[in-house]
Amino acid sequence: MNVPPHQRKSPVVLMALLGTLAALFLGLAVFMGLGIFSNQAPVLVAQSGSSSTPTKPTTDQPSGAVLVDASWNHLHHIDPFVMTNQDGEEFDTAQFSGKRPFLVSFFFASCPSICRDLNKQVARLNDQLKKEDVSFVTITVDPENDTPEVLGRYARDFDAQSPRWAFLTDQKYKIKQVGEQMFRVEVVDIANHTDNIMLVDKWGRYRDRFKWNDPYDMKRLVKVVKQVAAETEPPLGQTVRTRNAMVGLEPIDLSTLQWLREFHLLGSDEKPFFSRDLVGEVWIANFFFTSCPTICKDQTKYLRGLQDRLVDTPAKLVSITTDPVTDTAEVLRKYAREIDADPQRWMFLTGNKRAIPRIAGEFFSAMGKEDHHSTDLFVVDKWGSVRGRFSWQDAGQEVQLLQLVAELNKEDRPPARFEPVTGK
Repeated sequence: MNVPPHQRKSPVVLMALLGTLAALFLGLAVFMGLGIFSNQAPVLVAQSGSSSTPTKPTTDQPSGAVLVDASWNHLHHIDPFVMTNQDGEEFDTAQFSGKRPFLVSFFFASCPSICRDLNKQVARLNDQLKKEDVSFVTITVDPENDTPEVLGRYARDFDAQSPRWAFLTDQKYKIKQVGEQMFRVEVVDIANHTDNIMLVDKWGRYRDRFKWNDPYDMKRLVKVVKQVAAETEPPLGQTVRTRNAMVGLEPIDLSTLQWLREFHLLGSDEKPFFSRDLVGEVWIANFFFTSCPTICKDQTKYLRGLQDRLVDTPAKLVSITTDPVTDTAEVLRKYAREIDADPQRWMFLTGNKRAIPRIAGEFFSAMGKEDHHSTDLFVVDKWGSVRGRFSWQDAGQEVQLLQLVAELNKEDRPPARFEPVTGK
């Protein structure tokens, strides 16, 4: 096609345009490489291919693995779950609490290749770790076909005996709940389920994950499991290296999470708040909004007095607004100053208006809408679990609340199971 002379671009102009585009792409790459887009992300410590010079994989740096340094406090909690094992018996992971770590993987018995290879690797790990007090939990993603009888025959092929190595089945919703809500991986899909091996430590934290078909990652697994098995107390406040790279990160889209087990909001100091930042501390939460003309004001006065009564008790107060549009960080700062709230011991939180009702309903099991919210007080333990719910208007329930706070402050490890206390 002939182009009119006045529309033609000279080589100099074209080169200039290409140079400009190259500079823009380079700047963007540097910008992203510096982590400017991240918000309190874990520290990246190893990433395959991050250097122009290839490096030989090692136990501490498996090929293709991204390892991060993260606070143990921020690790996801895995609740104990109950399923049926290969012997047709009830199998409860609560038996491991405070005693031994366990490794979780998913499979299905009729899988002709990958699943069998995965379990051959688990069998090798079982042998390599035979001196360690650790268990293996292998869960089917095909519960309709993988009955206890089927799992029993499959387990015998690997000489797997429960509870050292348990093959589990149950209703599909339970398996989905464990995989997608706790470990955040796809499971109930035999064509596309996770092939990772996940490590849960003695204290119920999702500690790490590993690629079963990566020899270097398998060496790292053995090393990490030995370290975790040797722990005698929860490593509160310590930094751990993990391949669970989403630790502590705020989800971009809450709709991707079926259930909120932790939450992110904004403090009145305009700093991000993560509920797991308070792991290691007991705290008391409530819902309110600053423009409430009646009960919120009375509750705030009560909490101001409670702040003084807790002066010698290591417990914090956390007030969450149900009207985040009005109650900005600046508004909450002013409100806190007016009531003489101690900023070191009483936090005021605002945030996403769609997130707060979910936080109330899913984390606290309470109502948290702007025009209708719970007026109860919620006691959260050192491990991030709601352990009690009380009415601030009942003197007898205040006694129960203070007793619970004192008991929780004495805990040195998370309980396997508990029944939340409801004020009477």
